[in-house]
Amino acid sequence: MTGGRARWAAMLGVAAAVSALLAATGWLAPASPRYQDPAAQDPGACTILQAENERDGAPTTLRLLSLPGGATKRLTQAGYWINAMGYSAAQDVVYGVADGTRGGRYDHGSHAVRIDASGTVADLGIVGRAGSPRPAWSQVTGATAGAIAGNRWYVRQDSDLYTVDVDPASADYVRVVHRTALRPVSLAVGVDDFAYDPSSGLLYGVSTTSRGDSSVVTLDPATGKVAVVPGLRFPPGGAYGSVVLGPEAIYATANRDGRRSVTYRVPRDGSGPAVEVSTGPTLVSGDAAGCFAEATPPPPSTTVSETPTSSPPIPPNTPPSETPPPNSATPAPTPSATPVPVPVREPPPPSRPPPVEQPVAVAATPAPTPPPVATPTPRAVELPPPPSRRHVQPTPTPEPVVEGTAVKTQEKRRWGLTALILVLGGGAAAGHVRRHR
Repeated sequence: MTGGRARWAAMLGVAAAVSALLAATGWLAPASPRYQDPAAQDPGACTILQAENERDGAPTTLRLLSLPGGATKRLTQAGYWINAMGYSAAQDVVYGVADGTRGGRYDHGSHAVRIDASGTVADLGIVGRAGSPRPAWSQVTGATAGAIAGNRWYVRQDSDLYTVDVDPASADYVRVVHRTALRPVSLAVGVDDFAYDPSSGLLYGVSTTSRGDSSVVTLDPATGKVAVVPGLRFPPGGAYGSVVLGPEAIYATANRDGRRSVTYRVPRDGSGPAVEVSTGPTLVSGDAAGCFAEATPPPPSTTVSETPTSSPPIPPNTPPSETPPPNSATPAPTPSATPVPVPVREPPPPSRPPPVEQPVAVAATPAPTPPPVATPTPRAVELPPPPSRRHVQPTPTPEPVVEGTAVKTQEKRRWGLTALILVLGGGAAAGHVRRHR
């Protein structure tokens, strides 16, 4: 089952009351549906999107119908008149044909619309012929039946089966790429909706013509052949505008059965008659898309298995617990255990080897050695030898000594000059005294 189908089914869980009803039907476990045992699920359970038109023209009411329980939930009221819907599992969207809006019918035929899981409707423009950049008219105007297989959207209009390309990357996106004539016409024109069966490649619908008599029929997209499936019949009445294939049954909604619309279930193996599933207001037209099966149990089992696998990130924290054993062997490296995380952060690969790198780092790289005490010793040993040779001249200490001796030399010179002057003066005075004597 695809993730897209799971998202469509998950919309039913928004409303608590609907969830309770689904739990009662066995589609969801009342306690924790995400972790429900797949074996406890109903293998025939699925959810479909229904388009209901109670009058001629817009708006169309979009509803979600849970099968086989029959619980419904109103999704939104679209501003378009929608029919011929098909579900693309790859894109997780529903494509439909819109013949008009609240303002009336389109003047150039039908438009293609895209409906996402939230019920938002986007107008994609005219469904024209492939290769026509500006189509003037839509070939699928008035179509009533639609189904999608891969990137091919099969749409029945009258007795023709049109193939529309719904590959967003294609140049012919939402353009008619092929037309197949359906034969016999007496069976084909009474099919108001069909569903694609991937196992056989056929389309299954209900023909309400006099020849079909509400029998299940198959349509071959390759040849256009329409054939009755023996033993599979719905109650006679009006048009069956909604048809979907469940895992074990075919579900079809009669637009008008008395004063109501009725959804019936018929086993695909013909083991039982048609059983009424749900009822609603009478419809002018209607359609249905998909059978979005509940796919939540498988993902949770993987997520649960991922939680233990997510525990391995915790074992990397165990290496710190492994580092104490080497420290227990040598009590001295215990203080060095604090600087160890710093080198571990810088080189992520050696997260475990830091204790081993400590002795090697002393001789190899000075960067890890500064934290240990061993790093200053090699620097101290390397520095003394060069200064021992140049100690007298380049040492910064003699510089202040030179400055002091210069000052003292100047003072000595001044004192020497003074002494000389005194000596000369004294000698002159003595000579003068002698002369006078």
